[in-house]
Amino acid sequence: MKLFGFVKNKLDKEECIMKGNKYLDEGKFDKALKCFDNGLKIDSKDVRLWNNKGLAFKGLKEFDKALKCFDKALKMDPEYVDVLQSKGVIFYDRGEYEKALSCFEKVVDLDPEYVKACNTKGLVLGTTKKYQEAIKCFDKALELDSQNTDVWYGKGLVLGKAKKYQEAIKCFDKALELNPNFEPAKEAKKLVVYVDHH
Repeated sequence: MKLFGFVKNKLDKEECIMKGNKYLDEGKFDKALKCFDNGLKIDSKDVRLWNNKGLAFKGLKEFDKALKCFDKALKMDPEYVDVLQSKGVIFYDRGEYEKALSCFEKVVDLDPEYVKACNTKGLVLGTTKKYQEAIKCFDKALELDSQNTDVWYGKGLVLGKAKKYQEAIKCFDKALELNPNFEPAKEAKKLVVYVDHH
């Protein structure tokens, strides 16, 4: 009987995670949060549930609550790169660049092939005017995934900030070649072309 209860709880927990993730993807963060809370009632030590609950709070723009969830997950698994990445993004969005950089560096140290962390680390370095270091991060990310629109776009932004307008335009062109409907790259390219000609 105990085994059946264990299996049922495990299946119920996995269902909570699957439903919650579906709601996350759909932007239904309140519903996702309820699913993850239900899963945590079954197993409060599941790192994935704490991470996903944090993502739901992040989607609701409740960043302090998100960070608390991420911290709980990291206490259980300090090397959970997805949690470190999510935590870094919140710090970046809040303008806490040193904290963001610390998170992204940990991710890259743990998983040197984590493209998203290479990209966001490059964005932080570019924002703090460490352009050469930023470009190295983007180049590393592009070595790993040369078809990543976000990386081409990020590299273009940093090159634009560094006043390397022609190189920036090439990056935006590559991003638009990969995704012709990528509006941020279209807008950034227009701005860089304008600045380059005035």
